[in-house]
Amino acid sequence: MKRAAITAMFILALAGRVAGQGKYLTNEGTIVFYSHTSIEDITAENNEVASVIDGENGEVAVIVQMTAFKFAKSLMQVHFNENYVESEKFPKAIFRGSILNNQEVDYTSAGVYKVRVAGDLTIHGVTNQVSAEGTIEVVGEGIIANTKFMLNPEDYGISIPNVVRKNIAENMEIRINLIHKPI
Repeated sequence: MKRAAITAMFILALAGRVAGQGKYLTNEGTIVFYSHTSIEDITAENNEVASVIDGENGEVAVIVQMTAFKFAKSLMQVHFNENYVESEKFPKAIFRGSILNNQEVDYTSAGVYKVRVAGDLTIHGVTNQVSAEGTIEVVGEGIIANTKFMLNPEDYGISIPNVVRKNIAENMEIRINLIHKPI
């Protein structure tokens, strides 16, 4: 729980000033990555994801604890953290960006709004520009942000050894679900 509180404080610092209406926070978001090959399917889920969305200007910040990805096989989790993403050296993945069509989202009216998000994603010490389509669902007092996109680990300096290269997809599907509450 202490790590979640520290993460939430860090994400608030990334997002800048937090007072005012239209700002939403979560520290219990979910990210799932999925790798499919003819040899093996690999899925990992992470529920230690913090995020801030500023509904006024569309700014988005997301931080992910890399060691929090859970795999069906514990050995996969060890290899992921020690050999691939080097979680001890690079403990977090960070996204900073914005909702490009934020003016089309009415944060005061329940509904599902299609959005386009773009920004900088840093994983394993490497930053790349990314963009994805998704949705913002305005519900009750909060919002639910969802997106799905493809990610190539090698674009982030993550080397896949030849011995397991056929077991791991070149491009992995990333699914994100963030249930935000107003700040």
